[in-house]
Amino acid sequence: MWHDELTMDHRHLTHRRYTLAALDDVLENGTLADWRPLLARVRRDPYGDVAERVLHLLRSRDLEETGAFWLAYIEKARARRASTTRVTG
Repeated sequence: MWHDELTMDHRHLTHRRYTLAALDDVLENGTLADWRPLLARVRRDPYGDVAERVLHLLRSRDLEETGAFWLAYIEKARARRASTTRVTG
């Protein structure tokens, strides 16, 4: 089951939407448990708005290992989507 909301509490945000501020907080301060809904969302829609926002943040910030992980994860999700499309299309 996937969720369209972040589960992490943000001290400076009063919502749980995938905004740039919320994503930035999750990428920088979140735990694996906080990342799970975001991982599922990106896996489900690797070319969608949320994945693009994550990429935008990665390009604008130096998140070192976290950034490397997310870049590889999105790349793999996109490759998987492309191979699935070729097989079924």
